[in-house]
Amino acid sequence: MSIVDYLDTKQVLISVPSRSKKQVVEELTEHVATITGLSQRCLLDIIMRRERLGSTGIGGGVAIPHAVHDDLTSTCALLAVLETPVDFDAIDGQPVDIICLVVGPPNDDTNNLKCIASVTRSLQQASTCDKLRAVKSPEAVLRCLHAFGSVAA
Repeated sequence: MSIVDYLDTKQVLISVPSRSKKQVVEELTEHVATITGLSQRCLLDIIMRRERLGSTGIGGGVAIPHAVHDDLTSTCALLAVLETPVDFDAIDGQPVDIICLVVGPPNDDTNNLKCIASVTRSLQQASTCDKLRAVKSPEAVLRCLHAFGSVAA
């Protein structure tokens, strides 16, 4: 599976304004709430609860906040490229400007983990991240990720 299998243009946000980790997560959970019909407040709470366990900033300007939600029946992802990087307590100490939020059902660990693994593989490549930072549309993001998937396969 590829990250592109979990995304469409409504799940890709470009030039997201950002001031803080919490503000970015609030904005992303608003979008996920719209897509899934779940409570934004609940989504925010479960993501921030997970972040308190340890940062999901994987380094290289990338974070993959994730959680499970009882009312979901399938995994949902949202990719955002921020206007300016924010402190995300990443393992390398660097600010984050590419975030992929992943939320899935608790009984679907395999699919959730496949999604997170796919995101990690795609976004650990500096060249892919550089291309994502330069693109200006959700369609271009998906093309970039699809191209990475073709090369990585």
